[in-house]
Amino acid sequence: MNPVALAGRHASLLLPAGFSVVPFLPVDAEALRPALPQLVSLATALAVARQPLDPATLRRLLAPGAALRLAGWLFVTQVLLAGAAAALGRLFGVDPQILALIAVFCAAPPLSASPNLCLMLGYELALALRLTLLGTLLAPLFLPVALALTGLPFDIPVAALALRVLGILAFGIAAGLAIQRLLGQARIAEQSDLFNGLAAILMIVFLFPLMAGMREAVLADPAEALLLLGLAGAVNLGGHLALRSLAGTVLPPASAAAAGLVFGNRNTVLVLASLPYDPRLTLFVAMMQFPIYATPFLFSLHDRWRAPCPPLPPSSES
Repeated sequence: MNPVALAGRHASLLLPAGFSVVPFLPVDAEALRPALPQLVSLATALAVARQPLDPATLRRLLAPGAALRLAGWLFVTQVLLAGAAAALGRLFGVDPQILALIAVFCAAPPLSASPNLCLMLGYELALALRLTLLGTLLAPLFLPVALALTGLPFDIPVAALALRVLGILAFGIAAGLAIQRLLGQARIAEQSDLFNGLAAILMIVFLFPLMAGMREAVLADPAEALLLLGLAGAVNLGGHLALRSLAGTVLPPASAAAAGLVFGNRNTVLVLASLPYDPRLTLFVAMMQFPIYATPFLFSLHDRWRAPCPPLPPSSES
């Protein structure tokens, strides 16, 4: 089997392994940091290329009524949530630097790889596609507005942030459409393991610029590193489980699971690539990759554990 396709078949194990190994590899991660916006564009391109974007499917995925409802949901879970989190944080005296990290999580759009993660876990793909596609299209508007609503200083004008996000995503969407046009949807669907492998390898490449200086930062202040790892796990995994439980009261299990996964897994790397360099934000986004990369493994275990036991076969009478 093609090594890339093999990587895609075993992505649930490859991703956490990559997170564990990359920080210790002798690579000049600092040299890769300027390439972070291009890597985000490439990840967006791979995600867009795999999404069925023919006119009939787009009309079904983005039917006006459903699209408006989902856009409203994204506005609530990004813009309003960011503002509410900042207000509550100030009320309870949370450190403004920690508040800024929570605001970045809330403001970030859905992770481009969310539909791939849903495919790996068997969750509803259509809902993940809708939320991810809409979230990507609306990110140049929602992301800057959400950060501005928090009232926290991010050292970049709202208009400049919007243009930067738009540039990164527009390039990725255009490249994804070009890949899809060149290869065709049928061929891309047939090569699902190959594209899973490319996505997994790209997610590991992401780690090199993200992990730049991480070992030194962790060794310099282990307590802060543990705090940021705990915060990343709480907002990602905790948010996933909380939203999944809440959505489970009104949605089928596969749809509720997809909604929870999309809510918990945010494209914080896009925010990092769009904001001026900040070492604490960089370390937080690096730590955020752990729950993202562990999601396929952890939730495959979680779903097996929560699955109902099969009924016992009837006993035979002697």
